[in-house]
Amino acid sequence: MGAGVITRYMLTLLHGQVFFVLGLSIVLLARRNTRLEIARGLFPFAIFGFCEALAVWISAWFVADDGSGGGWARVILLGMGYTSLLALALQTCVPSNRQQREPWLYAGGLWLLWGLGLLLARSFGVPSNSLQVGGEIAVRYGLALPGGLLGAWGLRRQTYRTIAAEQLDLIKPRLRVIWVALGAFAVFGGVIVPRGAFFPANLLNEQLFLQVLGVPVSLLRALCGAAITYGVVCSLSIVLREMEIWLEDVEQIQALALERERIGRDLHDGTIQSIYAAGLMLEGARYSIDTEPEVAKAQLTRAIESLNQTIQDIRRYIFNLRGEMPADNIEASLRQILKDFRVNTLLETEFVVGGENANSKQINAEQRQHIFQIAREALTNVARHARARRVRVSLQYNPEDIRISFADDGVGLSVLPINKGHGLRNIRERTRLLGGNLDIHTAPDEGMTLVLIVPYDR
Repeated sequence: MGAGVITRYMLTLLHGQVFFVLGLSIVLLARRNTRLEIARGLFPFAIFGFCEALAVWISAWFVADDGSGGGWARVILLGMGYTSLLALALQTCVPSNRQQREPWLYAGGLWLLWGLGLLLARSFGVPSNSLQVGGEIAVRYGLALPGGLLGAWGLRRQTYRTIAAEQLDLIKPRLRVIWVALGAFAVFGGVIVPRGAFFPANLLNEQLFLQVLGVPVSLLRALCGAAITYGVVCSLSIVLREMEIWLEDVEQIQALALERERIGRDLHDGTIQSIYAAGLMLEGARYSIDTEPEVAKAQLTRAIESLNQTIQDIRRYIFNLRGEMPADNIEASLRQILKDFRVNTLLETEFVVGGENANSKQINAEQRQHIFQIAREALTNVARHARARRVRVSLQYNPEDIRISFADDGVGLSVLPINKGHGLRNIRERTRLLGGNLDIHTAPDEGMTLVLIVPYDR
């Protein structure tokens, strides 16, 4: 075995290993991020990586005299891999409500036409070796080239559409590596093809590329795969880390809010002393009201002023302990909470408002505070436990109350926890303090819907 054959063999193994690592990395990381729209869309990328790896490994295991190898298994694997690449590219280009099947139908239709063309050519007596080379050329021109170019453009477009500016600044350099690598693969994997008897394969082919530049095209494809792997792994890792940081921050906010409310419900020493002093003034006024009415009147005035001041101090103290207060408009508060949730988790969200909000001002500050915390708790549970893809929050104004529901399409629960887990205990306690009702509907693999009914403050 000559040095050239050994070099080609080693490059082929490297090429396959890089794309195998790409597929494996996407599977492992995307499984941890299945609730993220951008992560779910990368599973076709994994299929592309595995198929590319198996195709080049087969060519290394079964090397023919002309440098090609692997036979029909290699050609079919390349067809499957580039079909997945094109499906991924189309997913990033079409609207989100059409992303489920249409990209696969389009890419699968092209793959089917490619396969029928091979069968038709075979039926006309085209030799198998020539048909394999022609089939690989066709699949590279028809699937790999548009898949790489559309994938680079569509992934960039989807990134700017779905990722907030705060996170985009962190991962943009890594994503730029993916865009450039996909464009480069479109050239080295979709334009530079095996040598064929027709244009442009007779001019732009792997053998001529090696003769002119002295660089095997397999090495350049491997570098493209390594760059894509680096970009995908780093981007998903950053998104996952940022989401975990946000969840920890929300949990700390929840803990602080509970502690503040506990302190706010307790009477501190200064308040007790103020009320005690007012009580002494009232007692003195009772004894002097008959003999010294002017003195009693002055004592009553001071007692009333002292009590009014104490009331103001208590209100100010409790509100300071509670920290951030939601806006007077409960709808605006929920929109802001849902916006923060969307930015930090990248889940798909929907906010629906129904009914007339003429009575919304009858929700007092304390009720708004509890609703604010219940919304945070419910959305935090979705992000951490539900493994959901979409969240729908609805606000319904009724004549006697408001109805707020939080629905997800996650894994759901078979049995609701009574005293622990998922923050439901805190939500139930706040509902009790609101004087409202809480309904929870859930089942395994059917998500969870939490409905909060809050009566107006009359």
